Amino acid sequence: RPCSDNIMSSSLCDACGLPPKPNQRLLNCTRCNSVKYHNSICQRKHYPQHKKICRQKAAEREKKRAAVTAAEAAEAEPLVECQSLTGKGRSLVAASALSVGCRPLAGIKKDINNKRETREDGLCAPIVPPTLIESMRTTRCTYCFQLIDRTNSSPTNVLHVHCSMECRNLDRFWKKEQIASMKLISSRKISSMPSPTVLMCCRILAASLTNPAVMAKYNELCHNEVDDNYANTEQGRVHLNIITQCHHLLLAMGDISAAKLAHDLIEPSPILAFQFISRLSMNGFSICNAEQKALGVGVYPTASMINHSCRPNAVQTFWLSGSSDHHYPPMLQITMCRDAKEGEEVTISYCDVSAPRHNRRKGLKTNYNFLCDCALCQDTERDDALIGLKCAGSCNGRVRSSSSGLLSIEHTWDENKQYHCEACGYSNFEDSLKAITKLMTRIETIEAKLKDDSVHDSIKYSKSMGQDLKQLFDLMSKSYCHPQTSWYVACSSDVFVHWCANALNHISDEDEQLNICHQALSVLEKSRNATKFCYDYEGDLTWLIKRGMEAKLRLFVNPVDFDAIRLVEGVRRDLMHYYPSTDEIISSLDETIRAYSYS
Repeated sequence: RPCSDNIMSSSLCDACGLPPKPNQRLLNCTRCNSVKYHNSICQRKHYPQHKKICRQKAAEREKKRAAVTAAEAAEAEPLVECQSLTGKGRSLVAASALSVGCRPLAGIKKDINNKRETREDGLCAPIVPPTLIESMRTTRCTYCFQLIDRTNSSPTNVLHVHCSMECRNLDRFWKKEQIASMKLISSRKISSMPSPTVLMCCRILAASLTNPAVMAKYNELCHNEVDDNYANTEQGRVHLNIITQCHHLLLAMGDISAAKLAHDLIEPSPILAFQFISRLSMNGFSICNAEQKALGVGVYPTASMINHSCRPNAVQTFWLSGSSDHHYPPMLQITMCRDAKEGEEVTISYCDVSAPRHNRRKGLKTNYNFLCDCALCQDTERDDALIGLKCAGSCNGRVRSSSSGLLSIEHTWDENKQYHCEACGYSNFEDSLKAITKLMTRIETIEAKLKDDSVHDSIKYSKSMGQDLKQLFDLMSKSYCHPQTSWYVACSSDVFVHWCANALNHISDEDEQLNICHQALSVLEKSRNATKFCYDYEGDLTWLIKRGMEAKLRLFVNPVDFDAIRLVEGVRRDLMHYYPSTDEIISSLDETIRAYSYS
């Protein structure tokens, strides 16, 4: 296709030999940029004799462009550097000042004036293609994690489903894993499809044979030190069973060399097997969408060097390919949410840092075998407010703890003598603490059902489910916790509002839809202060998601709510710092803006 020249030219057309007409510009061949034509007709006539030289010149241009790109890459400097910090091991530290919105895992390049400019590309690729969790296997593509129409989804006994032929062709593991899993189930060596952990272990071992760099990078990751007695513990037996299943699956896949690697991890000593699993559990990322719904598991070696903080200066997000032209596995993006000085450590959160301290410590100890001692974890006054116990003596006074050991790691409450009301001195909170634990157990059970795509929508969005969640919120906010600051109030509100927002798509009666919206908005108003107290800080994208959801509910009730429209636009603008325009949450906000743009 010819393109327009930028200046008036008096040269002749290479096809017909005639000059351009008055006020006409000759068009360049866009491939080689070495010949000119009047129009596409002249170009087609001349192409048979021009084809050979056109290809040669185009190849030369591409070679020069590649050389320039390589030179720029050679000049790129890292924004962070790896250092060994006392008590933390390998860590990533800012090599220069990092500002909000910067992507620290990208390099920098220098322009012709020797100015430093941040490169846009800061995506981390996984060491091997990540795996979906069990509940997502029938509704998302096993390669790119994109949503698949449920009407076309495969049965639950299928391990892998793809959204396109491109993903199926790019996924080199799926066919062998599917066939081998069915063989093992039919021979009763396993009772169900392999877990994501088993699949990840198989993929790392298999990939290391064709690419030794995979195992080299994996062995650099940190792990827990254990001894032979660990095999006698419950967790040790679970880890040995994972490697044993991995060995059987690789044998069934016909990958004898990889199966031998798995066997060598167990024999003669299982220490290597424990270290192998420990690297995966400590360095694997739970791949989530923007609404923090878990989708799968992946290992990203570079990002694994970033340590935890309960008030991090960076945020991890996952980019799922949304383009129909190109598909790739989920990519990890690290974005700065607070400024960092040169030499300051870059940190992210490993858990829900909006939760009370005992929830955070339990998750960190269980999954990563360490306890955080940051400033937030030592702030007992804030932790008291996050728990937000109501005085059972009905004086509405503040309940405080009398020691720093407020809660135990095992998610059980300490003796009630550690809590007292500042107003009346009441200290018997045993019944309240037990009641909160029971309510949270029920809420977590319902939330797990709502997130499980294998549960039918008729069960998820039944009236009884919504009534149960509303009742749990009322009990939590009216009987046991302060609605101004308590995380338990914010959490119970969040689950109910999510149910309402999703239930609207499964209810056809307009009056019932409006009733659900009004209930959700009422709960949001009652829990607004608690939600803001828990979630509104730099880097917590949950607060943005919640505000966007509230705006959508308001627009459903009142389509000409101009403040709600502006709120949706603001939430979209802020989320664009962390997600691509093709992400599900951005597309949903775009759809909302378009739907109400007539206002």
